[in-house]
Amino acid sequence: MDRGVRAEVGFIAPVEGLRGVAVLLVIVFHWFVVLDPRFADPWIAAADAWLPAKVAARNGMIGVDLFFLITGFLLVLPWLRSAGDGRPDPPARDFYRRRARRILPAYYVQLLLLFFVALPLLRGLEFWRYNTAHVLQNLSAHVFLVHYFTPATSASLSINGALWSLALEAQFYLLLPLLAPVFARAPWRTTAALVAVAVAWRWLSNHHFDAWVAWIRAIEPRWNVTEAGARHLIATQLPGYLAHFAAGMLAARAWRGSSERPSSWMRAALGLAALALLGFLHAPGGWVLGEWTWIAVVAALAGVFNAAVVRPGAFARSLLASRPLSFAGRISYSAYLYHLPLLLLLNAYAPAVSDSWLLFPSYLAAVTAVAWLSWRRVERRYLEREPTSSAAAIASTCNAATPQRT
Repeated sequence: MDRGVRAEVGFIAPVEGLRGVAVLLVIVFHWFVVLDPRFADPWIAAADAWLPAKVAARNGMIGVDLFFLITGFLLVLPWLRSAGDGRPDPPARDFYRRRARRILPAYYVQLLLLFFVALPLLRGLEFWRYNTAHVLQNLSAHVFLVHYFTPATSASLSINGALWSLALEAQFYLLLPLLAPVFARAPWRTTAALVAVAVAWRWLSNHHFDAWVAWIRAIEPRWNVTEAGARHLIATQLPGYLAHFAAGMLAARAWRGSSERPSSWMRAALGLAALALLGFLHAPGGWVLGEWTWIAVVAALAGVFNAAVVRPGAFARSLLASRPLSFAGRISYSAYLYHLPLLLLLNAYAPAVSDSWLLFPSYLAAVTAVAWLSWRRVERRYLEREPTSSAAAIASTCNAATPQRT
């Protein structure tokens, strides 16, 4: 959790643990779908033989959905606290400064390594020479976090496609200082409006926007973008994920008004929501709700999130606050940045081995080491800086008035 939010609301241990869960889901998912089949990994074979493990691993991209909920939850809390205490809204300038300090340093270091180390290693130095304009187009789009607007840059040179979600996060940051005060005054109506926008956007993306689809395919003819691919790109822009962020924001409001005593019905909701989530994601003929399955996913994740964070039972609290998950959550951002290029480098350079139980633990150890180094040498250096004077004054007022929650 970044220093600005922590100064406002304190350290929320279950959220840190959920970050760890989210990044592990994404890492395992990419291991299952990206690992070169020549390795014949026994972990994949074992997981595919056990239905619950197969469902969890093969649908691990819900970790990204969970990250969006966490973002909505954490970042709206300062506005909710200011509204509850009758104070002015947090300054947008300070919010943007803290977000930039939190996200950009590690991201830019990763971009340097991506374009000037990983790209030559994976595509060869000739790729830079013969595709200079394309590489520079990608580099400039990534620097300004606008790379997910076009098929030419959305896949991050097919080396780190996971970066698409950072573009959406950045757009949400720009929107939040305008959205959060409205949400603080009318949370339910704002949530309903955001969900309606997401539903309408997804429906229009799947069934309309024909001119937009044709334009995307026409401006990038050499990429042979299919109609389905163009519609997916449109559907997964920020409007299509506003329901995810809204679910997290609504959980933040519930957390602000919750008691510390765990609720038995919320603990039951955790189990039911998890079962519903697995059931909706895995079906023999496909997703049981088709193009609307994402709504069930958001609802189920919201139930899990509320049960794990708003009113956690003893088991959920102890599990998510455990040292392994807390550590994974702490380095989750850097792990997310680096895990996919490291996997592609493993595919390209690791010697062919079969049935080795050590391959996945070795890869996970490498991701952990790189992520820890990035967190310690890049992220933490900026997180430990003192907040701006106005933010510090707000934080001082909050901390003096109320104790921090954990």
